[in-house]
Amino acid sequence: MNRILISKVLALLCVAAWLVAACKDTPTTSATATSGSPEIDRLSKLLADSPKNDSLYYLRGYNYWELDAYDEAIADATKAISLDSMKPAYYHLLADAHLDYARPNDSKRALSILEKACALFPEDQHTYLKTSEFYLIVRQHGAALKKLEHIITRDPLSAEAYYMTGRVTLDMGDTIRTIQALKKSVQLNANNKDAWVFLGRIYSKQRNDLAIQFFDNALRLDSTDVKVQEFKAAHYKRKGDFKKAFALYGKIITEHPDYSNAYFDVGLIHLELDSLDKAYNDFDQAIKTDPLFVIAYYYRGVCSESKGDKKAAIKDYQQANKMSPNLPEPKEALERLNIVQ
Repeated sequence: MNRILISKVLALLCVAAWLVAACKDTPTTSATATSGSPEIDRLSKLLADSPKNDSLYYLRGYNYWELDAYDEAIADATKAISLDSMKPAYYHLLADAHLDYARPNDSKRALSILEKACALFPEDQHTYLKTSEFYLIVRQHGAALKKLEHIITRDPLSAEAYYMTGRVTLDMGDTIRTIQALKKSVQLNANNKDAWVFLGRIYSKQRNDLAIQFFDNALRLDSTDVKVQEFKAAHYKRKGDFKKAFALYGKIITEHPDYSNAYFDVGLIHLELDSLDKAYNDFDQAIKTDPLFVIAYYYRGVCSESKGDKKAAIKDYQQANKMSPNLPEPKEALERLNIVQ
């Protein structure tokens, strides 16, 4: 079975990628935001006594933002800026609140705020890095790279700027530039685990065993990172070294018995080896540890169909199709079996 296909499916089930990782849930109301928040209550009392203390507004706004109370966060960040317009962190908070609020044009508002901060603080690397990341989120790659070039011109030893350059060029599909940027980043800062992981994944996709070295570098920084262990095991699987893959997946399952991805990946190997009973049990365990693992239902159905249990296969295909109607595999399987949805 094709690992790239699985990655594509999983990406469809978890829209908004990589990145980032940036957006929050639907904003709550003020009452919900302040309810049960001793820190916000404490800061509000302090502000009652010091109504012109910009740092208190910033701190309360930050707490509101963490609670997804974006209106309140925006109001407090704006007030903090009005009291002291020369604090980069205040602009960062205001931009974060707008971006995460995600109303129409909020991303434009966030970028406008950060552009203003860049103009005010041309030497502040963090402001330029943050702005480049926001441009990456909205996929304005040229604007993101321009901010990073600004940093590198002033500080050729900025590991973070090279790392972000790698992230941007990776999103652009420019693998050569990505590798160059990430290697430069880890040369300057060998403790950047994420850079090692990105390098490992790129080399693994190319079936280059240097990927193992990069994953091991990441694991030296954090040996408990189960995702990196999974990437390493997946590389062994991709290269057909099933013995090493099984050993590492077994370690993951022993240490993280509820980690559904490991069962699923082992199932794919067993399916590739035509060990249908073992594959079925693996996919079944993946579903038991994660009942929302849509693609696992499909592959459990594949196992059932391959073993001649058409009824069980149809049931799993239907379940996968019901949970994710846009997923092509279960839909195609049902059409092939002449099952009308």
